[in-house]
Amino acid sequence: METITLHDITGISRKGGTDEQGNAWIEYVLEPEDLGDYDVCDICGAEIESGWLCMDGGEVVCDEHIVYEESN
Repeated sequence: METITLHDITGISRKGGTDEQGNAWIEYVLEPEDLGDYDVCDICGAEIESGWLCMDGGEVVCDEHIVYEESN
């Protein structure tokens, strides 16, 4: 399974981080007014209502493709 490893994780209720290429990613959830709408994971094609959004390219991926390293 393809994964994206994020470093420099920040946030508590909505986490964000940076991948190996320096792209910024943030957790997101579709808003209640978007009920019935969904996004499609750019890796596996699954329909998702929450996941991770790349702030530098606009890609969205489901949680299954994100691995992150917590700072000590």
